[in-house]
This record gives sequence, C-alpha cells and structure tokens, in this order.
Amino acid sequence: MSFELRSERSHRLMAETSIDDQSLLGLIARGDERAFRVVYDRYNGPIHRFAWHMSGDRAMAEEITQEVFMLLIRKPRKYDPSKGSLGGYLFGIARNLTRRRVDQLRVYVPFVDDANASDENYSLGDRAIDDSANALEKLTQRELIEALRTSVLSLPAQYREVIILCDLEQMSQAGAAELLQCSPGTIASRMHRARAMLKMKMARKGLVNNESI
Repeated sequence: MSFELRSERSHRLMAETSIDDQSLLGLIARGDERAFRVVYDRYNGPIHRFAWHMSGDRAMAEEITQEVFMLLIRKPRKYDPSKGSLGGYLFGIARNLTRRRVDQLRVYVPFVDDANASDENYSLGDRAIDDSANALEKLTQRELIEALRTSVLSLPAQYREVIILCDLEQMSQAGAAELLQCSPGTIASRMHRARAMLKMKMARKGLVNNESI
C-alpha cells in the first residue's frame, strides 16, 4: 500500500470520530500515524489527569503518559479486546507505572495499602457517610479546587483511585470495576466511604459545613 493511499484513508479516519478502537489499533500496527493520533487525542487527557491526581506531580504524570503511548506504539497487538476496553487497558498501564514511580520516590501517600486502610476499618458514622453523597458537587468554587485536590491526594490509594476515576474522570462504576479488577459493589462501597472521608478532610480545613459530621 502506498503512503498516499494510506494517508487518504487516514484523513477520512480523522473525520470518523466513532470508529472503534480495535480498527484503530489494526491501523497503528501497520504504522498509520494518523490512527495513532486519533487514539492519542481520545485518551491522552484522561490518562494524564489520572497520573497527575494519583501522584501529585505534573512532570511525573507527563512522563507516565508518554510511556503509556510509547508502549502502545511498540506493542499495539499486546492489547486483548476480550479482556476489556482499550481505555481500560491504557489506564491499567498508567496505574501500574504510577504505582511503581510513586513507590520508588515515596512521594505523598505510598501506594501500598495501609493495614488500617481497608474498606472494613473506616468507621465514619452513618450520618456522616449518608450526608456526603453530593459532597463533590458542592465543592466546585474556584477557591476550593486546590484544597480538594490535596485532600484527594491524601486519601489511601484504593479510595483515591475511585474518586479520580468515577468523580473526576466521570467513569462508570462498572468501568472502574473492570479497570481495578474488583466488583462494582466494591467500587460503590469505596466511593461511599471516599466521599465521606473527603468531606471530613475539607471540614477540618473549615471549607465544608461540619454540622452533620
């Protein structure tokens, strides 16, 4: 196939925003740079934000994002569609790279789950938990963004991940369950507790009404 013909097909591809990931990967495996650009544009932002929110380090997030896509370029056929979506596959790579880098550098909160950080060991009080379902929606003012970001960053990894995926990236709980390899029920439970923990952290900073805690 000549470059001109491939280029013409890739140009049409750029207009086909609904083309499926598997078709794009087939083109990437054959060296189609425009197909790679479509995938990059589709997932670059969410993956970068995930790595940034998990690590608290923009430079690290940029490096991790680049590494994710370099791995995709080098081994596009390594993705197995029978095991989940391409987005989940790329997020999984980013998650593993971020865990490794943060653990090595010991930045902020270690990714090794604390023995006291299991789902069962957080007791916040039923009223506090029940009142927190819409906590993030209330924290949208500009002056609260940085406080919210640092509060998310201080959460244990298992709670930080679900907040980033489901609340910040608007991923479905089913999608997060697929990525994190746990049940949707576990994701729902962690979301419930993570939101309550966030509200308590923000209340301690005087940024959220703590009457219900």
